[in-house]
Amino acid sequence: AAEGQPNAFTPELDRLAAQGARFDNLFANASVCSPSRAALITGRYPTETGIAPDGNVYVIQKPTDPGLTPGLATWPQVLQQARYRTVLVGKWHIGHGRESDGPLAHGYGHFAGWLQNGRVSRDPTLQVDGQPKTFAGEFTSDVLADLAMDYMRKSRPQPFAVSVHFWAPHANHDVPADFTLPYQDRTWLPLKEEDLEPWRDMDLVIPNPEFPNLDLPRVRRMMREYYASVHSVDRNVGRIMRFLAEEGLAGNTIVIFTSDQGYNMAHHGLWHKGNGWWITTDRKDPAGVYPHTRSNLFDNSIRTPGIVRWPGAVRPGTRVPELVSFVDWFPTLLDMAGLNVPDGLSLRGKSCLPLLRREPAEPPEGVFAQHCSLRSWRSPEWKLVRDFRNSGRDELYHVREDPFEKTNLIGEDNPMINAVRADLDKRLRQTMAAIRDPMLDDGQQQC
Repeated sequence: AAEGQPNAFTPELDRLAAQGARFDNLFANASVCSPSRAALITGRYPTETGIAPDGNVYVIQKPTDPGLTPGLATWPQVLQQARYRTVLVGKWHIGHGRESDGPLAHGYGHFAGWLQNGRVSRDPTLQVDGQPKTFAGEFTSDVLADLAMDYMRKSRPQPFAVSVHFWAPHANHDVPADFTLPYQDRTWLPLKEEDLEPWRDMDLVIPNPEFPNLDLPRVRRMMREYYASVHSVDRNVGRIMRFLAEEGLAGNTIVIFTSDQGYNMAHHGLWHKGNGWWITTDRKDPAGVYPHTRSNLFDNSIRTPGIVRWPGAVRPGTRVPELVSFVDWFPTLLDMAGLNVPDGLSLRGKSCLPLLRREPAEPPEGVFAQHCSLRSWRSPEWKLVRDFRNSGRDELYHVREDPFEKTNLIGEDNPMINAVRADLDKRLRQTMAAIRDPMLDDGQQQC
């Protein structure tokens, strides 16, 4: 939601947050799509899900890339077994090379979307219950909302669990055949005029305009399009909420909003996420340390929005300041549905329901995240990032005092820093050992 974001305009999400609870510190366990989605749906860390069998945590790109391990439990499966009608609308991106990789093999009874990427903001072609369908002249976010509402309408009176995975605000890979871009660059266009209009004359606030060689014209153009794309999601969240009210479903439907990772928009001189690209004039690292991309686990890449609206159970205006992460969603969703974790199933997270109700609970001690050869442990006050395949690239940030992670303290030599670094490193390695993270064996490849 728009709180603390001077360039954003998200009235529907702000309204949703006011009606329920807002997570202040919700983190993905990876900083790119596929592994973070895998953690969310399985309650396990990415290297435990089959997405990164060699520990090199990255996004699925080719049909030969492994998908989720067959037989690995997911929360849609548990809900489906409890007689929920489970539906996925939109982006899957956790495997597409084999039949066993698709959403229907992992607990969803119906699917309308893309197995990999959406690619376009207008004229999308989707699989709809097994058949390709092109929605010519229609905007992607609107199409996905329409499909989700149609599935909910058809589900009654059976209880439903509908996942709506908007493609936006990912930047597009393609544009419609009848649309000509006025430049040669990645884009979020075309978008509806009502989504673009608020940013046409806005005096955008650049996160760190002093960053060396920052390409300010490109930053401003990208920011306008990105926030307009966010608005397309916000607008359709509003459409879905009005549908629930009109259908008499708003009072007994839990609504959860989050995203699969965060985003950099000129933060740290980057745009994109954990595989961020330099947004400098020469598209290179001014310090000459990193290649054309900057693998990272910055908070901008792993912190996500989190809103839960649950009338009668979660008090409107609730704030959840504790650290929670995607592995906590599986036990939380089952707890909400009044279901037990199946016998013999090991989950890494714990239910957030006591936190949402502001009941006494022991919060997680920290958040563990993975990307490429990076591993991080984040406490409420500090964050350590270790690069297990590239020496000299470890990072330590005092995030409570330095929330934008501008000052890397890894090389500081004083008793307090040494103690913090040792403690975080111990927690990081204990977690890696517990999940048998292959990166502890320290491979030789570079990401």
